[in-house]
Amino acid sequence: MSMIQEMSKYFVDPNTRIQATLITFFTTLIGAKVIMDFVKRDNQPPGPLGVPLLGYLPFFGRYPHLTFSKLREKYGDIFSVKMGSFPAVVINGKDLIKEAFVGRGDDFSGRPRFYSNTILGEETMSFGVFDERTISHKKMAANKLLEFASARKNPIEDIVDYEAKIAVTEFAQLKGKPFYPKDIIYSGVGSVIFQICYGKHTNIREEDSYFKDFILSSSEFSEFVGTGNPVDVMPWMRFIMPWKVTKFVELVTSFKAIRNKKIEENLESFCPSNIRHLTDGIIAAANEHEADPNSTLSRERIYSTIDDIMGAGFETVSTLLNWAILLLTAYPKAQEMVHAEIDNVLGKRPPRLQDKAKMPYCMATVHEVLRFSNIAPLAIPHAATKDTELSGYTIRRGTIIIPNMHSISHDKDIWGDPFNFRPDRFLDSEGQLDQTTTERFNVFSLGRRKCLGEFLARMEIFLFLTGIFQNCKFTKPANVKQYTFDSIFGLTNVPAYYETCASIRD
Repeated sequence: MSMIQEMSKYFVDPNTRIQATLITFFTTLIGAKVIMDFVKRDNQPPGPLGVPLLGYLPFFGRYPHLTFSKLREKYGDIFSVKMGSFPAVVINGKDLIKEAFVGRGDDFSGRPRFYSNTILGEETMSFGVFDERTISHKKMAANKLLEFASARKNPIEDIVDYEAKIAVTEFAQLKGKPFYPKDIIYSGVGSVIFQICYGKHTNIREEDSYFKDFILSSSEFSEFVGTGNPVDVMPWMRFIMPWKVTKFVELVTSFKAIRNKKIEENLESFCPSNIRHLTDGIIAAANEHEADPNSTLSRERIYSTIDDIMGAGFETVSTLLNWAILLLTAYPKAQEMVHAEIDNVLGKRPPRLQDKAKMPYCMATVHEVLRFSNIAPLAIPHAATKDTELSGYTIRRGTIIIPNMHSISHDKDIWGDPFNFRPDRFLDSEGQLDQTTTERFNVFSLGRRKCLGEFLARMEIFLFLTGIFQNCKFTKPANVKQYTFDSIFGLTNVPAYYETCASIRD
């Protein structure tokens, strides 16, 4: 029987007609998918191929920012990668990142539709949808933070001074034995942000029953989020790994419960003419917006501002101080310069924010710690808010935008020797802080989504660093020839376990 006859019999038979219809349907569907994928990729940035379902995730490695830097050598400053179910574009270099987030800020200030973001809520300032309410919310929050931090008698100075002294006391109790300073620093920084938000205490560790819960929940949250959540980029995984969702919900609920309890406490004694701390300022803002018929900000949304500030002012500062101790231990000459300037300007008195102008080397050290450690090498991912273009390529709405901040902080063309810790790179010929150099890199990102608590974090880092090094000298343990500066990529890029020895300065 000829092939034509066989085909005729196949299509005439009712049963085979059904089969043929199904085959035709699926063939058409697959063909349409291939065509659509081709059309969608038309004029989009080039990039490496991934694998089905996972995209390029299996090839990110331990340090995705370094992987992206290598891909930059092949594809240029902008390229595409697939993150599980999500298309993403990685952007590199100061000029392109600035163009996207500052010059074209409204186009690239969205947030990815990660599963965890939907749990946090669309109305949160840091992770929610970008719209006019987001702009209004951030402006309100920045004003309240500035009012509190610019008070005539700034409580931040006294709070940090007290916590720095506690840290020094705990260092001294180790009597020169090698130790890892992370936990001591973590507790001190947590105490500072807790008191900034909820009120100053003489001894918060004993006086506030919620503080311990906050520290424990924060530590657990950092560890859980730092390991990554596959459900974010592959939502279907929530059916396979449901605990990745339930645990995240549990941690978020815990933070909100602490915040709501503290707000309830402060509402009982709230007086609009006596703003005692940041929560009072947020309560006042909520009252103002509730009384304004034109306001689009709900009370709950305004209250959630505290969550953003607590998050921004805790993990970031504690990680940076951990890096600072490691780096100044590893570079004793830089530590000697810090000690000399502290002795010359401060003597035995505690540091104050007004001292920054008279301490250029300490300020340069802060900037170099921020640059060298680059604790957020990929920042928080953005997303395109509409179909747009960048660097001549088409960027579809919803595409994840990943800024490789490492491509700025460790750019040889900018810094010359980016892998050396050298604070004097931020000083001019007269030994003063060089503003042009300090503006070359900002670990707190750029544009609309720039970290709200940047100036607060910078205050804390300066006060903590000078307060600790005023009283302590750090040296390498006898068994350590040199540090590797290995890090653990997670919620922040934290230094891997290391040990230092502390001695009290006369």
